[in-house]
Amino acid sequence: MIGEVYNYRSNVPGHRKLSADDWFVYYWPGEYVLFGAVVIGDIETNDLAGGQDGGNLTGYNAHIDTYVAFDPPVQVREIKDKISFLRDRDGLRGVPQNSIYEISRDDFTAILRAADETSLLQNP
Repeated sequence: MIGEVYNYRSNVPGHRKLSADDWFVYYWPGEYVLFGAVVIGDIETNDLAGGQDGGNLTGYNAHIDTYVAFDPPVQVREIKDKISFLRDRDGLRGVPQNSIYEISRDDFTAILRAADETSLLQNP
């Protein structure tokens, strides 16, 4: 459930990038919006069947300590020129989808400013 637990698997690119106490920004790729920021709490793991070649996957349940919804959501197209990994791209091609992507502190700050959530800048 959004804002409570973030579920992902070991076959998701970047799955090792999340740790407890990290900030995380939710992104809906089909709509090109950022819709909230969270602080990751404990991360539980469990073994899952169905990996490549019949091997196992690891399932992760990252419990959310803090959830701040962006109201309204931030349109990526409107802040594209302020985000370093998007600035030099043609359109939104190459936006990481179905993956966990590490962003810089400056990019995180730009997102929070666009969401009018600058009070969070004192916490991360």
